[in-house]
Amino acid sequence: MAATPSFPADITTGWMKRFLADPFSAGDRIYSDSISERKALELRVIGKRAAWVSRYKGSTTIGYAAVAKGMTETRLITPQEARNLNEIVRALRDRDPEIVKPFLANYYSVFDVYGRRDARKALEAAEKGLARARGEEAHAAAWTLQQAVDNWIERRSRPDNKKPIKDTYAAEVRTVFGRDEFVDVIGLPITKLTSKIAEDIRDDVRENSGVSGVSMAKKAVRGFRTVLGYTYQHHRGQSGMEQHQPWWLMLTEDSVMNARDRQPTIDEIGKVLALGEYFLDHRLPGRTGVQHGVRDNVFSAFVWIMITSQRVTAALALQHEDVQPWTAKGEEGWFQAMWRDGVMKNRKRFVLPIPPRAADVLTHFMLKSKHIGSKWAFPSEDGDDAQIDRNAPRLFLQRLAARDDRAKDDPNAVDLLALNGIEYWSPHDVRRALTTAMETWGIPGGASVVLSHTIDLGEPDKKMTDAQFEVWARNRVAKITGESYGDIQHMKLKGEAMLLWSNAVIDAWEKWRAQPIFVDKDKKVIVADEVEKMAA
Repeated sequence: MAATPSFPADITTGWMKRFLADPFSAGDRIYSDSISERKALELRVIGKRAAWVSRYKGSTTIGYAAVAKGMTETRLITPQEARNLNEIVRALRDRDPEIVKPFLANYYSVFDVYGRRDARKALEAAEKGLARARGEEAHAAAWTLQQAVDNWIERRSRPDNKKPIKDTYAAEVRTVFGRDEFVDVIGLPITKLTSKIAEDIRDDVRENSGVSGVSMAKKAVRGFRTVLGYTYQHHRGQSGMEQHQPWWLMLTEDSVMNARDRQPTIDEIGKVLALGEYFLDHRLPGRTGVQHGVRDNVFSAFVWIMITSQRVTAALALQHEDVQPWTAKGEEGWFQAMWRDGVMKNRKRFVLPIPPRAADVLTHFMLKSKHIGSKWAFPSEDGDDAQIDRNAPRLFLQRLAARDDRAKDDPNAVDLLALNGIEYWSPHDVRRALTTAMETWGIPGGASVVLSHTIDLGEPDKKMTDAQFEVWARNRVAKITGESYGDIQHMKLKGEAMLLWSNAVIDAWEKWRAQPIFVDKDKKVIVADEVEKMAA
């Protein structure tokens, strides 16, 4: 095959005008731009295209001067624009050859405010895109957090390790990283973890762990520091952490481990439910735009947590098919909610009986959000068939208390909890309220089984009859240890405890439906009247 003929050319305005008048009839040829001197810019006519080519450390097509009639080409540029691009491409090849291709792609797709091609913006976009691509490549090769945990346990448990860890400590670390707060990050590459991610997990652990919140938060911090520190020290290259700064060294938990005694009364729970029901169809004080202070799916989830006292994450992981009639009860109207293995904190299957009155309330509010078309009993409105965000019930309470981000700087925001004589509490605090109530009612063991704590049998009499066991269990408080968790369901005791608790909560709710409640700083509203209007 004969070589394509090459000619020097002073590609001036006049020369270009003559070339464009008939660019293709003379066949394939190459013109070397003499105006660019030794910058190696060529105009190559091959077939039905005339391309500008930068010949520096390879050949790069940077644009086109002309294409045959009937062909579409968006990368047409003038000789002067081609010379400018040639200078940029040469510099980029010296700096980072991999950025040339994304730069040229962005040059023809990124424009300034006047619709003109902008080399500076194109370079910025190319740099960001290349950084992301390289970052994803690095992330893909990095260990996940789970792999780092497994590696730490495996190597630190070896007998020949300088200081082998005990099985109990390994189990504790697995428990920490097995918490619900780590679900979204345990499979992430450790190179994607950040201080903010770890701090958010630490704070969520503290918030979700009741009276042991500070202790568990400290364990979470220690887990991050221990596992990532070991990985960084001994497997920096293998794990993908070579170029990363050890941010976890600055991760701390400085809270004092005082017991938390914050808990609502049953009366306050009823009052908050009445407030929430009112704001299903009313704006919160000072708010504009949105017609309701709480959405149906959020309020449904909040009602469910108040009546069942389950941990927020597990409570919201319920699917419609998991709520079924409880025919074994032998009474009409009872249902049971069932959680699969791994959902509850102790990773065991869990079943909770729902008394008829509570079942009617829950069914009513669950149906309000069923239009979303999700398998989840408490679905998100964001699509993708996802369950509602675990923070939604807490954020609802924060809005009532004017503690959300929007209310912080809003002079018209009203703390409706304080206005109605209620001290702020979180959904998790309801678990403490249930424990107090069960102790008052004389069945402390009922709190243990409802809260998914297994009754610690200790060494009960092997010959204890079923009737004797029921009496014993009613008055037995669970010892919450890793060894005491089991799969005993205690349905009769759960049913008795749930009947007492749910009736008390619903009674308080109905009471405050018929009582004056402050819904803004200027007036009272009888919530029961508003409910009747909505029903009509």
